[in-house]
Amino acid sequence: MQPNLTFEQIERWSSGIAAAVGATLPEEISAHFTAGARNLIASDQVYIGLYLRDSASITIYERDPDDWNRNYDTRKYHEDPFFRLFAGSRQDFLLPLSALDKGDFRTSAYYRDFYEPSGSFDEITGVFNFDRNAAGFVTYLRRRGARPFGAGDLALAEATAEATRRVLERLWRQWRPEGEGPLSLAPLSLRERQIALLLIEGGCAKTISRELAISPGTVRNHIKTVYRKLRIHSQVELMAAARGGDHACYPSLP
Repeated sequence: MQPNLTFEQIERWSSGIAAAVGATLPEEISAHFTAGARNLIASDQVYIGLYLRDSASITIYERDPDDWNRNYDTRKYHEDPFFRLFAGSRQDFLLPLSALDKGDFRTSAYYRDFYEPSGSFDEITGVFNFDRNAAGFVTYLRRRGARPFGAGDLALAEATAEATRRVLERLWRQWRPEGEGPLSLAPLSLRERQIALLLIEGGCAKTISRELAISPGTVRNHIKTVYRKLRIHSQVELMAAARGGDHACYPSLP
């Protein structure tokens, strides 16, 4: 089934791919890619990010994530049937949700507690492996009230899969540059290391401010400095880097 595309859709997609491949920040890569992709494969939302086989999901957002998306990256990803397929295989795939729904998806805890409350209705997700541990993913999402994805949508996602892979490879190189060693907190001051360790444990500005008896605004300023010095962009990335690195580099603090 061949989808009917306008010249404007193709032009926005091509421009988005070119800009994403040339971008230097992960958020810029996401913003350029998803703007064209939403229009090309009519989607309410498009997400791109990274899956790590040692149990981590890092979604790269074009703007600040909402609580639902934070919940996915910090807790719910391991219940996602697409993540489970990635974790149990080394094969690339591009599949609609229906391909993984064996009749029990809508009765699963993941659907009940996360998927259905989000307003999600249907999705196409692709996963492209980079090495033995990491892959990039793209998810095209439609909300309740939209029509389900059809054969033409999947065909279009497949036809553009190689370009999508290029963008995700760019994202992987920018998020974790080739040859980069385990995360080290050495560049941080004592206070910044305290805050980084509390972030790794799942703290937020409010809870950290109570723990350290400083204002939430001061904590947020320190968090920005921590991210800048460690060349990361979110708490989720910090937590994933900590899980993947040598924990000996996180010394006890007095």
